[in-house]
Order: sequence, then structure tokens, then C-alpha cells
Amino acid sequence: MASPSSDGEEAIFGINVTPLVDITLVLLIIFMATAHLIVHRSMNLSLPKVANAQTVPTQSIQILLEADKSLRLNNQPVTLQDLSINLGQMAKLDPGLKVTLSADERVSWGDVAGILDAIRGAGITHIATEVEPKKG
Repeated sequence: MASPSSDGEEAIFGINVTPLVDITLVLLIIFMATAHLIVHRSMNLSLPKVANAQTVPTQSIQILLEADKSLRLNNQPVTLQDLSINLGQMAKLDPGLKVTLSADERVSWGDVAGILDAIRGAGITHIATEVEPKKG
């Protein structure tokens, strides 16, 4: 009697999931990389332009000061008092906390200085400001 495996072929008893995992991880990385860009494009900020700009590490707390002087902490609306309290709590949990401040160019320097004072008052020393490079 001839069996199905007698001609050199063996039955497949399992499915190789390695290609499925590879594709899933690549898609996850793509979504993680583009989510940051999508969030930043949804904010209507006109950042000041400077000639010497540096990139900021992605692992930082984001504070936005919009043209109408409203504040956002990681894209959530907050008041200046709530910002100070939240940053103080976060700084206690992570002493090396990094904060990126993005302020609209139409906001006065006094308002930006007030936010910087609140950040420093919370015990955070790693502060960056976000700007756009000048074109041309």
C-alpha cells in the first residue's frame, strides 16, 4: 500500500508564524513613528524660526503654549497651577525627567518665562524649547 508520505513529502503539522510576527512588528513601528507626526500636525502652532536648531529626544514631556495662551501638557489642556502640580509629581517619580516647551511665536516672552519658571519650580532641569529651522 502506498502512503502519502512515501513519495518524499511530509505532512505539515504546524504553521510558521515568524513572517506574521515580522510583518506585525514592522507595522507597529510604522504606526509608532507616524503617530508623533500626526499629533504635531494637528496643533496649530507657528513656531519661531532659528538658524541653529537641534533635534530633541523623543522621550520627553511635551508642553504647548498656544497663541491664545492656553496650555497643554502631553496634549491635555491644563492651567498653570495644574501644570506645576503635575510636573512636580512627575519629577518626584523620575528625577531625570525631560520637558520640551513649544510656544507659539505670537506669545510674549513674559508668558514663556512664566512657564519656564513653573517647570524649574517643579525641580526639572532638563528643559528644551522647540523651534523650526529657518529656510534659505
